[in-house]
Amino acid sequence: MTAVSETMPRPITNRWSLATIGVVAAGIIILFGNAALKKGDNGGLGPAVGTAAIVVILTAALFGFVVPRVQNRRRTVMILGIITVVSIVAFWSGVTPVLAAAAVAAAPPSEPRERSVKVWQGIAVAAALLTVVFTVVQSRLV
Repeated sequence: MTAVSETMPRPITNRWSLATIGVVAAGIIILFGNAALKKGDNGGLGPAVGTAAIVVILTAALFGFVVPRVQNRRRTVMILGIITVVSIVAFWSGVTPVLAAAAVAAAPPSEPRERSVKVWQGIAVAAALLTVVFTVVQSRLV
């Protein structure tokens, strides 16, 4: 190993680490989207708990069943990338970062990947970051 490669950060490739990152980002979205509401606003404790349950179930399904059984990485990442982008419509649900994390876990950066896979993973991660930033900026907690 050269000195340069020793100082380079290693990409996160463990699927459960990626799942944790997705859930934490989803939690940020759920927290900021459901706190400090004015009377008449949508959200609150009940919707926060409901969306958190959906995120946990989705994460368990994606990382416990889908990601370990991927056979066609290119197709799976493309489908997850498309669903991630579409999920921006329901950004308040917190599923966007979980879907993006699954897209990355389906073809880990430590393994050789086609250019189209890298592009879809980048699009998915950008969509997840966009939802987190948008939710934090539009909330009344900041």
